[in-house]
Amino acid sequence: MNIMEWQDWVGNFSYLVLAASYLVTNMYWLRGLAIVALALEGVYFYFSAATPLWVGIAWAVVFVAINAVQLLILARNRLRVRLSREERGLHQERFGKLDPVSFDRLVRAGRWQDVAPGTVLAREGQPVDDVYLLLSGFARVDSAGRAIAMVQPGSFIGEMSFLSGEPAAATVTALAGCRVFAVPQDRLRGLLDRHDEIRVVLQELFGHDLVRKLRVISHAAS
Repeated sequence: MNIMEWQDWVGNFSYLVLAASYLVTNMYWLRGLAIVALALEGVYFYFSAATPLWVGIAWAVVFVAINAVQLLILARNRLRVRLSREERGLHQERFGKLDPVSFDRLVRAGRWQDVAPGTVLAREGQPVDDVYLLLSGFARVDSAGRAIAMVQPGSFIGEMSFLSGEPAAATVTALAGCRVFAVPQDRLRGLLDRHDEIRVVLQELFGHDLVRKLRVISHAAS
Protein backbone atom coordinates (compact mmCIF):
# COMPACT_ATOMS: atom_id res chain seq x y z
CA MET A 1 0.00 0.00 0.00
CA ASN A 2 1.49 3.30 -1.12
CA ILE A 3 1.62 6.14 1.38
CA MET A 4 0.03 9.32 0.10
CA GLU A 5 2.37 12.24 -0.35
CA TRP A 6 1.55 15.74 0.87
CA GLN A 7 0.15 16.85 -2.47
CA ASP A 8 -2.28 13.93 -2.42
CA TRP A 9 -3.53 15.12 0.97
CA VAL A 10 -3.94 18.61 -0.48
CA GLY A 11 -5.93 17.20 -3.40
CA ASN A 12 -8.23 15.18 -1.17
CA PHE A 13 -8.72 18.10 1.19
CA SER A 14 -9.59 20.41 -1.71
CA TYR A 15 -12.41 18.11 -2.78
CA LEU A 16 -13.67 17.80 0.80
CA VAL A 17 -13.86 21.60 1.02
CA LEU A 18 -15.61 21.71 -2.38
CA ALA A 19 -18.14 19.14 -1.16
CA ALA A 20 -18.74 21.25 1.96
CA SER A 21 -19.45 24.27 -0.25
CA TYR A 22 -22.32 22.32 -1.86
CA LEU A 23 -23.86 21.68 1.57
CA VAL A 24 -24.06 25.26 2.84
CA THR A 25 -26.96 27.58 2.00
CA ASN A 26 -25.26 30.87 2.82
CA MET A 27 -23.86 32.31 -0.41
CA TYR A 28 -20.91 33.97 1.33
CA TRP A 29 -19.77 30.63 2.73
CA LEU A 30 -20.44 28.87 -0.56
CA ARG A 31 -18.30 31.30 -2.55
CA GLY A 32 -15.56 31.41 0.09
CA LEU A 33 -15.29 27.65 0.41
CA ALA A 34 -15.30 27.26 -3.37
CA ILE A 35 -12.36 29.70 -3.64
CA VAL A 36 -10.36 27.77 -1.03
CA ALA A 37 -11.14 24.42 -2.66
CA LEU A 38 -10.25 25.56 -6.16
CA ALA A 39 -7.03 27.22 -5.00
CA LEU A 40 -5.96 23.99 -3.29
CA GLU A 41 -6.93 22.07 -6.41
CA GLY A 42 -4.60 24.30 -8.43
CA VAL A 43 -1.78 23.53 -5.99
CA TYR A 44 -2.50 19.81 -6.37
CA PHE A 45 -2.45 20.01 -10.17
CA TYR A 46 0.89 21.82 -10.06
CA PHE A 47 2.74 19.44 -7.73
CA SER A 48 1.05 16.07 -8.28
CA ALA A 49 2.68 15.24 -11.61
CA ALA A 50 6.16 15.49 -13.08
CA THR A 51 4.81 18.18 -15.40
CA PRO A 52 2.24 20.61 -13.97
CA LEU A 53 -1.30 20.02 -15.27
CA TRP A 54 -1.70 23.47 -16.81
CA VAL A 55 -5.18 22.90 -18.21
CA GLY A 56 -6.56 22.06 -14.78
CA ILE A 57 -4.59 24.90 -13.18
CA ALA A 58 -5.89 27.41 -15.73
CA TRP A 59 -9.52 26.40 -15.15
CA ALA A 60 -9.01 26.49 -11.39
CA VAL A 61 -7.78 30.09 -11.73
CA VAL A 62 -10.81 30.97 -13.88
CA PHE A 63 -13.25 29.51 -11.34
CA VAL A 64 -11.46 31.21 -8.45
CA ALA A 65 -11.74 34.53 -10.27
CA ILE A 66 -15.46 34.00 -10.97
CA ASN A 67 -16.22 33.16 -7.35
CA ALA A 68 -14.08 36.05 -6.09
CA VAL A 69 -15.97 38.53 -8.29
CA GLN A 70 -19.31 37.14 -7.12
CA LEU A 71 -18.17 37.36 -3.51
CA LEU A 72 -17.19 41.01 -4.01
CA ILE A 73 -20.60 41.73 -5.57
CA LEU A 74 -22.33 40.10 -2.58
CA ALA A 75 -20.23 42.17 -0.17
CA ARG A 76 -20.92 45.38 -2.10
CA ASN A 77 -24.67 44.74 -2.10
CA ARG A 78 -24.55 43.99 1.63
CA LEU A 79 -22.76 47.27 2.36
CA ARG A 80 -25.45 49.16 0.43
CA VAL A 81 -28.24 47.87 2.67
CA ARG A 82 -29.44 50.48 5.15
CA LEU A 83 -32.19 49.18 7.41
CA SER A 84 -34.18 51.40 9.74
CA ARG A 85 -34.61 50.49 13.40
CA GLU A 86 -38.08 49.08 12.69
CA GLU A 87 -36.78 47.09 9.75
CA ARG A 88 -33.90 45.66 11.79
CA GLY A 89 -36.36 44.61 14.47
CA LEU A 90 -38.59 42.85 11.94
CA HIS A 91 -35.58 41.14 10.40
CA GLN A 92 -34.41 39.79 13.74
CA GLU A 93 -37.85 38.73 14.96
CA ARG A 94 -39.42 37.18 11.85
CA PHE A 95 -36.99 37.02 8.93
CA GLY A 96 -33.70 36.03 10.54
CA LYS A 97 -33.17 33.27 7.99
CA LEU A 98 -32.97 35.84 5.20
CA ASP A 99 -29.67 37.56 4.62
CA PRO A 100 -29.87 41.38 4.85
CA VAL A 101 -29.79 41.84 1.06
CA SER A 102 -32.73 39.48 0.50
CA PHE A 103 -34.65 41.03 3.38
CA ASP A 104 -34.04 44.49 1.92
CA ARG A 105 -35.55 43.30 -1.38
CA LEU A 106 -38.65 42.15 0.50
CA VAL A 107 -38.91 45.42 2.42
CA ARG A 108 -38.63 47.51 -0.75
CA ALA A 109 -41.47 45.51 -2.30
CA GLY A 110 -43.90 46.42 0.48
CA ARG A 111 -45.03 49.27 2.69
CA TRP A 112 -45.47 50.03 6.39
CA GLN A 113 -48.96 51.10 7.34
CA ASP A 114 -50.95 52.14 10.41
CA VAL A 115 -54.45 50.73 10.04
CA ALA A 116 -57.50 52.48 11.49
CA PRO A 117 -59.86 50.42 13.68
CA GLY A 118 -62.62 48.84 11.63
CA THR A 119 -60.54 48.61 8.43
CA VAL A 120 -61.30 45.42 6.53
CA LEU A 121 -58.02 43.82 5.45
CA ALA A 122 -59.66 40.83 3.76
CA ARG A 123 -63.31 40.30 2.92
CA GLU A 124 -64.81 36.82 2.71
CA GLY A 125 -65.44 35.68 -0.88
CA GLN A 126 -63.49 38.57 -2.43
CA PRO A 127 -59.96 38.74 -3.86
CA VAL A 128 -57.20 39.90 -1.51
CA ASP A 129 -54.87 42.52 -2.99
CA ASP A 130 -52.14 42.39 -0.35
CA VAL A 131 -50.41 39.98 1.97
CA TYR A 132 -50.18 41.54 5.42
CA LEU A 133 -47.93 40.85 8.38
CA LEU A 134 -49.53 42.13 11.56
CA LEU A 135 -46.83 43.92 13.57
CA SER A 136 -48.88 45.26 16.46
CA GLY A 137 -52.51 45.26 17.58
CA PHE A 138 -55.13 42.63 16.87
CA ALA A 139 -57.56 41.75 14.09
CA ARG A 140 -60.81 39.79 14.22
CA VAL A 141 -61.56 36.91 11.87
CA ASP A 142 -65.22 36.38 10.89
CA SER A 143 -66.69 33.59 8.78
CA ALA A 144 -70.35 33.47 7.74
CA GLY A 145 -71.01 36.44 10.03
CA ARG A 146 -69.53 34.74 13.10
CA ALA A 147 -66.29 35.59 14.87
CA ILE A 148 -64.01 32.55 14.81
CA ALA A 149 -60.55 33.78 15.80
CA MET A 150 -58.26 36.69 16.60
CA VAL A 151 -55.14 37.49 14.62
CA GLN A 152 -52.20 38.30 16.87
CA PRO A 153 -48.99 40.24 16.16
CA GLY A 154 -46.55 38.22 14.08
CA SER A 155 -49.30 36.56 12.02
CA PHE A 156 -49.95 36.87 8.30
CA ILE A 157 -53.22 37.94 6.72
CA GLY A 158 -54.10 37.01 3.14
CA GLU A 159 -51.36 34.41 2.75
CA MET A 160 -53.81 31.57 2.02
CA SER A 161 -55.41 33.56 -0.78
CA PHE A 162 -51.92 34.28 -2.10
CA LEU A 163 -50.91 30.61 -2.05
CA SER A 164 -54.18 29.23 -3.44
CA GLY A 165 -55.16 32.02 -5.81
CA GLU A 166 -58.67 31.86 -4.34
CA PRO A 167 -60.75 34.64 -2.74
CA ALA A 168 -60.53 35.20 1.01
CA ALA A 169 -62.04 32.40 3.09
CA ALA A 170 -62.93 34.80 5.91
CA THR A 171 -63.25 38.50 6.73
CA VAL A 172 -60.41 40.03 8.72
CA THR A 173 -61.08 43.37 10.43
CA ALA A 174 -58.44 45.48 12.16
CA LEU A 175 -59.02 46.44 15.76
CA ALA A 176 -57.35 49.28 17.67
CA GLY A 177 -53.64 49.99 17.35
CA CYS A 178 -52.85 47.93 14.26
CA ARG A 179 -49.65 48.40 12.31
CA VAL A 180 -48.91 46.15 9.37
CA PHE A 181 -46.31 45.47 6.75
CA ALA A 182 -48.13 44.91 3.46
CA VAL A 183 -46.89 43.60 0.11
CA PRO A 184 -49.10 43.58 -3.02
CA GLN A 185 -49.71 40.01 -4.12
CA ASP A 186 -48.53 40.53 -7.70
CA ARG A 187 -45.32 42.19 -6.53
CA LEU A 188 -44.68 39.46 -3.97
CA ARG A 189 -45.27 36.73 -6.54
CA GLY A 190 -42.73 38.32 -8.88
CA LEU A 191 -40.23 38.62 -6.05
CA LEU A 192 -40.57 34.94 -5.15
CA ASP A 193 -40.23 33.92 -8.80
CA ARG A 194 -36.90 35.75 -9.03
CA HIS A 195 -35.41 34.90 -5.64
CA ASP A 196 -35.60 31.31 -4.42
CA GLU A 197 -34.12 32.14 -1.02
CA ILE A 198 -37.01 34.50 -0.24
CA ARG A 199 -39.57 31.99 -1.52
CA VAL A 200 -38.22 29.19 0.70
CA VAL A 201 -38.23 31.33 3.85
CA LEU A 202 -41.69 32.77 3.23
CA GLN A 203 -43.19 29.37 2.50
CA GLU A 204 -41.77 28.11 5.79
CA LEU A 205 -43.18 31.10 7.67
CA PHE A 206 -46.57 30.71 5.98
CA GLY A 207 -46.64 27.04 6.95
CA HIS A 208 -45.81 27.71 10.61
CA ASP A 209 -48.41 30.47 10.75
CA LEU A 210 -51.10 28.28 9.20
CA VAL A 211 -50.47 25.50 11.74
CA ARG A 212 -50.75 28.00 14.59
CA LYS A 213 -54.02 29.41 13.22
CA LEU A 214 -55.54 25.96 12.78
CA ARG A 215 -54.68 25.11 16.37
CA VAL A 216 -56.34 28.30 17.60
CA ILE A 217 -59.49 27.70 15.54
CA SER A 218 -59.64 24.04 16.62
CA HIS A 219 -59.28 25.04 20.26
CA ALA A 220 -62.00 27.70 19.93
CA ALA A 221 -64.37 25.22 18.25
CA SER A 222 -63.89 22.66 21.00
